[in-house]
Amino acid sequence: MKKYTLKQSFNILVLFLFTFIANYHFQHGKIRIENVVIKQLIFAIAISILLFVCNQFIYNYAKKGEGFMEHKVWNKMFIVIFIWLVISFFLFIFLFFATTLQNLIASHKWILFIAAYYFLFLINLFVLSLVHTVDASMKIEKKLFITWASSSLFAALILFFFPSF
Repeated sequence: MKKYTLKQSFNILVLFLFTFIANYHFQHGKIRIENVVIKQLIFAIAISILLFVCNQFIYNYAKKGEGFMEHKVWNKMFIVIFIWLVISFFLFIFLFFATTLQNLIASHKWILFIAAYYFLFLINLFVLSLVHTVDASMKIEKKLFITWASSSLFAALILFFFPSF
């Protein structure tokens, strides 16, 4: 139990550190990157690292106890997670435009990073559920590797095909 708590605490610490560094860069960014490709590459690597941390949360949880992803509901979990993702997205948009969340995010950019982590985690979980649907007998390590690789590739493709992000 202590080892699990220590690993999960370390993952949370990495996320806080990542948020602090990104927030500091956006507020006091002294390094200007004019090359769009390099900027996109840095964002793709950052997202890949965040997805790896998301997978570490899942991996540590799966290794903590037996039976992770063995329930029959996991065969249809991609539908549940997709609906949850859509509801969360529309709720975020609604809160952004209907409340003071927009002003709060403008003054505290780290809140946007927390929302991004939430959506990245849900997207990663959605991809994991799709991987599980394709081959439920696969080991969790292989599922998480395929999830990380495909989610990272998907994020990189979005960044490179839509340079305005």
